[in-house]
Amino acid sequence: MAFLDNSGDIILDAVLTDAGRQRMARGEFKIVKFAFGDEEVNYELFSGNHPSGSAFADVEIMQTPILEAFTNNTSLMKTKLISLNRNNILYLPILRVNQNPDRRIQRDVRKTSQAVSTADGMNFPNGWYMLADRATRDHIEVGSAAAFEAGILMGQVAQNAQRDQRHVAIDQGIETGNRVPMDTPMPDDLMESAFLIRMDHRLLRLDVYQGDDLYVQKRNSFVDDDAIATYYVPFADLVPVRTLTSPDDASGDRAKEEASEVFRGPLGPRLRIHPRSSLHIQQSDALFDELGRTAISTIRMKSCVAFNYKFIDTLINIVGVTTGQSIDLPIRIIKKTG
Repeated sequence: MAFLDNSGDIILDAVLTDAGRQRMARGEFKIVKFAFGDEEVNYELFSGNHPSGSAFADVEIMQTPILEAFTNNTSLMKTKLISLNRNNILYLPILRVNQNPDRRIQRDVRKTSQAVSTADGMNFPNGWYMLADRATRDHIEVGSAAAFEAGILMGQVAQNAQRDQRHVAIDQGIETGNRVPMDTPMPDDLMESAFLIRMDHRLLRLDVYQGDDLYVQKRNSFVDDDAIATYYVPFADLVPVRTLTSPDDASGDRAKEEASEVFRGPLGPRLRIHPRSSLHIQQSDALFDELGRTAISTIRMKSCVAFNYKFIDTLINIVGVTTGQSIDLPIRIIKKTG
């Protein structure tokens, strides 16, 4: 649903999904909840010193074109508006990918752009490569596990593999530049109680951290008419809020702990996930031919290995249930050809 005109009378444009039309046809369509989002709005356009006076401070924002409604839920409503019942909030929490190589908490997760590139310029910055199957992994590995130190996810993993070494960590926190110390507890009403994870069900499955370096396959809540699977991860499946060593401790652990965090302010929970490739991706090239591309290139992962490969680019969307904060994880699934 979208506002088409915000200059006077409110005009709404409602577009139903396939599931919505089916329910309407059965007489079962009923709106029980809704959310607002402001993807179109750039608040930096607000000009408190507008030359025409304060009445014009928000004129550019008010004249921003509004998108018409469309049904792809992975492309809209990524910044939902929330209501908080107090007015003493100076900072709001956000989500960040934790790429710090702290082996005590998280292992070998860094930007692929720092260590993985392709000779023909088809690099994939700020995302992760996923090796679709064992054949692709065996072709690249050349006998050295060090080839996979940076930003590489294993799409097909043996049952007894240490999956904690190949995961993605999403941290919630409040960035204050240490104006509010990291030891300060995050307010309960700002802490994420759960996460919604959306991904293409044709391409990916999901394992979630369960403690003691154990990851288990997560069952999705539903798959919509765009083949997007939604997973619900409750607070019990999150890594608890980290506690830091006292600044007065002489062990030096405090500096290491702070270096492993991506926020300089109050810390929230951490979501650790291990995406996997679907059986269709592992056993067939059909989706690569339909949705992807073929490259004749060299992929550099510590050692230099040249081969032909097919790849599909996709996103994993993660939304905090409490705050509505959203983050996208770019994933490039690659598969050796021939």
